[in-house]
Amino acid sequence: MADKPSHVTGSLITIGDEILLGDIINGNARHIAAELRGCGFLLDRIITVGDIEDDIVEYLGKCLEGSNFVIVTGGLGPTDDDRTCAAVSKAMQRPLICNRDYAQWLREHLGQAGLGWTKEVERMAELPEGAVKLGMDSAGFSLIHKDIPCYFLPGVPEEVKLLLGKMVIPDLEARFPNRCAYLKHIIRIQGMPEAQINQKLRSLEPDQDVEIGYYPQQGENWVSIFATGKDGQECRDIMMRAKDKVVALIGERHISGHNDDCLEKVIGRLLRERCWRLVLAESCTGGLLSRKITAVSGASDYLDRGFVTYSNRAKQELLGVPEKLLSGCGAVSSEVARAMAQGAARNAGAEVAIAITGVAGPTGGSKEKPVGTVFIACVTPEGQRVKKYSFGAQPREQIQESSAQAALAMLWELLAGGKKPPVCDRL
Repeated sequence: MADKPSHVTGSLITIGDEILLGDIINGNARHIAAELRGCGFLLDRIITVGDIEDDIVEYLGKCLEGSNFVIVTGGLGPTDDDRTCAAVSKAMQRPLICNRDYAQWLREHLGQAGLGWTKEVERMAELPEGAVKLGMDSAGFSLIHKDIPCYFLPGVPEEVKLLLGKMVIPDLEARFPNRCAYLKHIIRIQGMPEAQINQKLRSLEPDQDVEIGYYPQQGENWVSIFATGKDGQECRDIMMRAKDKVVALIGERHISGHNDDCLEKVIGRLLRERCWRLVLAESCTGGLLSRKITAVSGASDYLDRGFVTYSNRAKQELLGVPEKLLSGCGAVSSEVARAMAQGAARNAGAEVAIAITGVAGPTGGSKEKPVGTVFIACVTPEGQRVKKYSFGAQPREQIQESSAQAALAMLWELLAGGKKPPVCDRL
């Protein structure tokens, strides 16, 4: 009888003062965790430490206790604050030894670039005893310590992705062939607060190997389903049962997509199915909505054009908004938002238009229209809608992001709630 698949868990240490100081986002940790999970490996801890050798030594020692594997990123360069190799040497009591093959490669590489050999570069070729280089064109290496595979990767995201996919994960798969399978599924929900979602799912009785999580996102809420199985097929079966239960309890009309099905992608499909063209008219978001729409490959199939009409003059000249409407109601008003959308659709000859106007702050607010006041209007062949939003005195970028996301949600509601799309004969 085959052994029961086991959970294979590891530790991740990301090194760098720049992470602790908030100068850069720790994107390496997110990428590594997601890639590992998809291949049947989990992280039971992610630790970030600064460029202090003793701290690296301390946490490396802790991670070697109880982990099936350890991954470390950062601190492998030639500068004085790159201290990973020295810390590994001290933590594992392995002397630093020159890797002659790597040193030769570095000499040739520097020579081709017209650069000379320095003591700083020489340090990069000094690796802990027993280390195996992960290719010559990066500073990564691996070693086995007390039967625990350890992988030391550079901090550069592109190199992390390359070495993780080509070297680290294949090695882990070979070392731990009898492991559990994991699958994560995201259900994207619109127009329902997190507390209400939780209430609806209280009666849910998922399989024992399923975990349900809740993740508030920008303008929408996610329900996360995490399934564990002895293999991929069992995992998919478990996930399908849980997903169907969640969808039934939430109601399909609130679900805009699954996994990476962001609103921009779903809206694109709905427009393409109907053969409708989209035009955008933005004021306070300054083109952010256009950027979101055009981030989807193939957006030229349905996006006709976008107007950034920041001034009243631009709203008049490009969208045909009447001057008396601007002076009487103000640029930030439901009347102007509607006129912007209607004018954009008329001028572009497009079936669908959406307009945004508001006070993004931190200046420009008033008692009647404080910072965070935004009006969004949408026009389609099946109806029109104008809505006022009050996002509060948040940072300017957050108000702009919230406005663009709210516009996408409004457009999705109008498109998804319409009639069955006609057959498209447009090439």
